[in-house]
Amino acid sequence: MPILDRFDWIDAIDVAVLVLLAYQAFVLISGTRAWNLLRGILAVGLVYGLARLLGLSATTWLFDRLAPVGILALVIVFQPELRSALERVGRRRLRRAGADRPIDEIMQAVRTLSRTRTGALIALERNVPIADVGDQAVELNAPVKASLIETVFQSEGPLHDGAMVIRNDRLAMAGAIFPLSDVQGGWNARLGTRHRAALGMAEQSDAYVIVVSEERGDVSVAQNGHLRTDMTPSDLLPDLKAFFQRRDGDRA
Repeated sequence: MPILDRFDWIDAIDVAVLVLLAYQAFVLISGTRAWNLLRGILAVGLVYGLARLLGLSATTWLFDRLAPVGILALVIVFQPELRSALERVGRRRLRRAGADRPIDEIMQAVRTLSRTRTGALIALERNVPIADVGDQAVELNAPVKASLIETVFQSEGPLHDGAMVIRNDRLAMAGAIFPLSDVQGGWNARLGTRHRAALGMAEQSDAYVIVVSEERGDVSVAQNGHLRTDMTPSDLLPDLKAFFQRRDGDRA
């Protein structure tokens, strides 16, 4: 075929770059509310393609006029995701494997919060940015320290009822409001709003979300749209090690 005859190694690199960019874009929005919006955009694009194929001049004219406005709207809608993605692209930190993982600090904080029966909600961001929950939160950008985590949740201030987000091994924000899960069937009456918020975030992202019960002091974990309850703090250790290993592997 004539096209294949002209295909050389430069074209192969070109295709590989496009595939890599498409994959990274998929990872960025997969599992978030933006994913449903993307599907809508693809459907609109399909209608536009059919309109051009069938020669529907009025429909094509309308799409051509609305396209610039649509692109601007997309930039505004995806602004949190775009900002987080650009930060990741620009960040080139060489880290030793496991050297700066905050596992010990998280474990110490969870043990204390569980022992004192202090309610807590902590989300560890993986690949899907969860910055869109930060509108009502307070930015911290602080090292992950057990003392700081305990202080936020044990205080009577405005942040203790919200969620804490750990991003790139830093305490990114506190007081975040997570979307509540709509799951009804099989829901345990003992589980409260924190558990629904944890499951809601796990349904919309690939975050690892830890809940400490205020009533009983036990620990629950939400991940990949599932909630595990009646755990002890020591049950978190293998989970946390596996989480950071997978996350670091994704970013390698």
